[in-house]
Amino acid sequence: MEGKSRDVAIEIERLEREWTEMLQNVKLPEMNDISMQNIYRVPQHIRESNPKAYTPLIVSIGPYHYNSFGAMEELKLKYLMGFLNRTRLPMREFAVKIKELEEKIRSCYADTIKCNDDDFLKMILVDACFIIELFLRCHEYSYWMEKDPLLLKPWMLDYIQDDLLLLENQLPFFVLEQLYNLTGMNEKLLDITFNYFKKESLRIMCPRESPEHFTDFLRSSIISSSKLGLENLEKRKVKHVYSASQLMEAGLQFQVNPNKSFLDLTYPKHGVLSMPILTIHDGTEVLFRNMMAYEHCHLSSTYIISQYVAFLDFLINTEKDVNVLVDKKIIVNLMGDTNAVVTMINNLSSNIAMSYFNSHYFSICNNLNHFYENPFNKYKAIFIHEYFNTPWKIASTTAAIMLLLLTFIQTVCSIISVVRGK
Repeated sequence: MEGKSRDVAIEIERLEREWTEMLQNVKLPEMNDISMQNIYRVPQHIRESNPKAYTPLIVSIGPYHYNSFGAMEELKLKYLMGFLNRTRLPMREFAVKIKELEEKIRSCYADTIKCNDDDFLKMILVDACFIIELFLRCHEYSYWMEKDPLLLKPWMLDYIQDDLLLLENQLPFFVLEQLYNLTGMNEKLLDITFNYFKKESLRIMCPRESPEHFTDFLRSSIISSSKLGLENLEKRKVKHVYSASQLMEAGLQFQVNPNKSFLDLTYPKHGVLSMPILTIHDGTEVLFRNMMAYEHCHLSSTYIISQYVAFLDFLINTEKDVNVLVDKKIIVNLMGDTNAVVTMINNLSSNIAMSYFNSHYFSICNNLNHFYENPFNKYKAIFIHEYFNTPWKIASTTAAIMLLLLTFIQTVCSIISVVRGK
């Protein structure tokens, strides 16, 4: 019995030692500065709907996909050398600044950082200087266009630009700003960043304040271009909105809104929905998914992009709905395939709970539903849907009306001839 008790005591001591070691350097939940976190791993329930939309293809930035592309790591070092040659600053200045910012940088990442301290600091230096030098060379395009290895390969530039907008592939923007500011260059990094990411298809405007990172930059640029101030309005629940084709059949007019931001939906008068142009291309899904994932994860973020997508999801259920918006010049479909647009819009909100709208969008949804549910408009829509929904139905309905009309004329003529005969 004594031997067994001694074995139990040894086992307990071992467990105590292992469990104590397990908790070394672990902070209490309330000690994590959640308010500083702004770079996230996309939650699994969102990621599983399209994992490729959140995963870099050609370049990894930051710790979540660290060192995933060997060839690009070599190119990053060359850009680091280019940046040092440009600035003529000693490496020590960068080492001091990054070390000074280390804790603040770490606090921006919501997920565990697995690389050690030295690798982490080196990664920040290499990734940050690569990005700044890339932006500067694109900004000075005419000088570098025949010398730079990336500018000679536009397809690589496109992939890199897309990768730099992924939520999991980010550095805090303040790191880039502070390293850039060491150089004493006159132009603001925010303006150079806007020049790099400027997308004609999104018609964005440079935000007034520095963003958290590039995913936030894209989202902030879209919001900055809005004239409606949608971010801080109270939220209301919407369960249903009739589709674009149903609304058109009921007599609703769709109008192009000249505002830059696609967020600026309006209902300017009864029976008219005004929407800015939305250009949809092969990269649209990735951009929307990452902005929406950021809104889902970030505590202080409003769901304005997600609300817009949810509104589109209500409007678009079939290819016919897409065709309505394309015909009205509201959607520019660069994907070519109408069904692909339907699938993309319907899948964007997969596994992202979003049934609340700001009061402006809520009012539009209510107005659209009330318009359709007006008995005259509703029966008009049902009549058009039942009898004028396809070319064959249009032809057969027209033939039937003509037959009725001719029968009526024949009947009237017969009555007239009988009356005259008497």
